[in-house]
Amino acid sequence: MSARTVTPFDLDAYTRGFEAWDADTVLDMYADDVEMIQIDRDNPPSSPRVSHGKEPLRGIMKYGATNGVTITSESPVADSERAAATFTCTFPDGRSVVANAILDIRNGRIVRHHEVAVGERG
Repeated sequence: MSARTVTPFDLDAYTRGFEAWDADTVLDMYADDVEMIQIDRDNPPSSPRVSHGKEPLRGIMKYGATNGVTITSESPVADSERAAATFTCTFPDGRSVVANAILDIRNGRIVRHHEVAVGERG
């Protein structure tokens, strides 16, 4: 019987990368064909925003880094196949968005990012 090799997922690097808006670190943790499912005020559960690839996430990272958004993570948990965390984004005008992210992991990379976000209207 052969042992299954598991590529670890570095949850600490992932959350630190987001908190620093370090796009290179964060994007490297996603598979090239990642599926992102986002539910928010404009995209209800019956019609979530679904995208594939890293480009939408690259845009989010660029926006946060260039617009003075601070992000903190709470309650991160992970094993070899899944991870989850709560992220709070605070905008310069004081409004906040809280997002719960559930991540499916394969070979140490995120292959599916499912997110539910709620926030104050700007």
